Amino acid sequence: MANVPYIGEILSLCAALFWGIAVVLFKRAGETMPPLALNAFKGAVGVILLPATLAVAGIDFTPEVAVTDWVLLLASGVVGITVADTMFFFSLEKLGAGLTAVVDTSYTPIIVALSAIVLDERLTPFVIIGAVLIMGALVVGSAAPAEKGRTRKDVVAGLIVGVLGLGLMAVGIVMIKGVLDKPEVNVIWATWVRVVGGFVGVLPLIALHPKRRALVSSLRPSRAWGVASLAALLGSYIAMMVWVGGMKYCEVSRSALLNQLSTIFIFLFATVILKERLTLRRGLAIALAVAGAYLVIISA
Repeated sequence: MANVPYIGEILSLCAALFWGIAVVLFKRAGETMPPLALNAFKGAVGVILLPATLAVAGIDFTPEVAVTDWVLLLASGVVGITVADTMFFFSLEKLGAGLTAVVDTSYTPIIVALSAIVLDERLTPFVIIGAVLIMGALVVGSAAPAEKGRTRKDVVAGLIVGVLGLGLMAVGIVMIKGVLDKPEVNVIWATWVRVVGGFVGVLPLIALHPKRRALVSSLRPSRAWGVASLAALLGSYIAMMVWVGGMKYCEVSRSALLNQLSTIFIFLFATVILKERLTLRRGLAIALAVAGAYLVIISA
């Protein structure tokens, strides 16, 4: 696969598309499933489908890699899936898919900055300006009157938790870039180990949660399973594999920039599928966010 021209860029673009669709579907599923339960559900789908994929593809479940590689991948799953995705779903519940698209743009400057600090990838003034524009978008978005059923407190909490969650998501991928760069590390295998780490990490959180009975009850078979299953298939299986693949086959910062197109997809699908309103303030927030992401992109 590494010999396919621009394979990293292609996979990163596919990740943006599939994640954009998945976010809108997760928003619909989140109407009946709390964030922690939704994270556990999508993790279970990945834990079931990824081993089956490994078996069909004839990929070794226990390749000859260092123990530290296993540990880093599992830890990445806990940080980037257990914690970060739960925070993301909380944010999605509070904000709706449209405003979540604005929050999603913070991923680019965060991961580019981390790549520069940890991986010595290039950081330019455009990145700093882009980050400022994106923060401006968050301010404009948070200042908007709360939509029906949401309070200003919900919006502010959703924005803060969403940005922090994306920051942890960025940490989760940057910490395993060295593992992914190894030729003996298969993308599907690495994805599986991360998802296992993320899923296992969710279980004690549910077990220790004061409302664990309600969480477990929300996971019982219902009409929500259809939408949740499709969202998990796209988000925790397909998007996860192509996202990790994009990170493996090109620079983390470049892959993240292409991932940022998910903002556009989330916005479009939220408008078409969820019928979320396009207000002038939301349009301005998205324009600022996209402009900021674009500055980061042209600086790559």
